[in-house]
Amino acid sequence: MLDRALTFRDARENDAVDVAEIGRDTFIETFGHLYPPHDLKTYLDDAFAIETIRAEILDPQIEVRIAFAGKRIVAYTKIGPCKLPIDTGADPALELHRIYVYRARQGVGVGRILLNWAIERARQRGAAQLYLGVFSKNERAIAVYENRGFETVGEYKFPVGETLDDEIIMRLDLTTER
Repeated sequence: MLDRALTFRDARENDAVDVAEIGRDTFIETFGHLYPPHDLKTYLDDAFAIETIRAEILDPQIEVRIAFAGKRIVAYTKIGPCKLPIDTGADPALELHRIYVYRARQGVGVGRILLNWAIERARQRGAAQLYLGVFSKNERAIAVYENRGFETVGEYKFPVGETLDDEIIMRLDLTTER
């Protein structure tokens, strides 16, 4: 039976190895079949290098929130400065960089809890807009974001090694209450 008891906390420096592991594992679970092995390895080695994750955790502009089932990390989210190729305008903006949940933990609400946390933290940090990039064929994620009020505002190419994915840029107006 799946233990549904979850706890949440901000990531600490000593969580870098575990956060890198879940990042790699969940990316492979969800998207690994889409890429040539060399492209996948290149992307994973760059995006989820332990030193990269450690630097993100220690960066005061980035926040990483992790979910545990017992002592095991089962999901995480990351917010920080907007790095998407879009003009965010004069209002303060942040980006929801990731919400990654192990497949075995999907459908129990952990992703929703992390999304709600990210939205609230962005508001608390004074952001007027929260942006995210999502794979254009990830219909489940797009539906979740649309349900929370995100709207499509652009598109771009996301490199995974030499493969370029079609991505959608979505924005949530944080100045209105939902």
